[in-house]
Amino acid sequence: MGTMSKQSWMKKAAMLSILPITAFGVAGCNSTSGPETGTDVEDIVEEDELIDEEDVAEEADPALEPYDGAYDQDFYDDAENYVGQEVTVSADVTATLTDDSFVIAGGPDTTVDPLLVIEEQEIPPLDVGQAVKLTGTVEQAFDVAAVEEEFGIDLEDELFADYVGDPYLAVTSAEILEEQ
Repeated sequence: MGTMSKQSWMKKAAMLSILPITAFGVAGCNSTSGPETGTDVEDIVEEDELIDEEDVAEEADPALEPYDGAYDQDFYDDAENYVGQEVTVSADVTATLTDDSFVIAGGPDTTVDPLLVIEEQEIPPLDVGQAVKLTGTVEQAFDVAAVEEEFGIDLEDELFADYVGDPYLAVTSAEILEEQ
């Protein structure tokens, strides 16, 4: 048994003597490698692949930027992106429903689904056929009872049946555009 103990002790001693050399070697590799130099992102990305901040702004969600333009089918189709936002649209008045509501559509050169407009703030009376520039908030889905309660107005259900569930504009200002 004395021999086995001696062999066991010799193996342990050999292992213990190797451990500090290994640790020193690993540490030495880190300290002798010199200053670290890296490659910048610009060095890797080719010039034509660089991201232009203006391109990012143009690709941003349209819901983040207020709409100001003609009332057309594209705007109507994207109305859900503008819900809760103030927008400015130019259009023609196609029908007057009550003192507090009317309908707009695109100009003479466009076809677009009609959009119901409810006056959140009183605006001057408008005539059918007038070109107007309206500013207001896009609302998601027209509901007669909810609008009556929100705006404190009384609407005849039959007049608004075609607009229930459709987006609408709660207008705060209107400007009559000059005939061109």
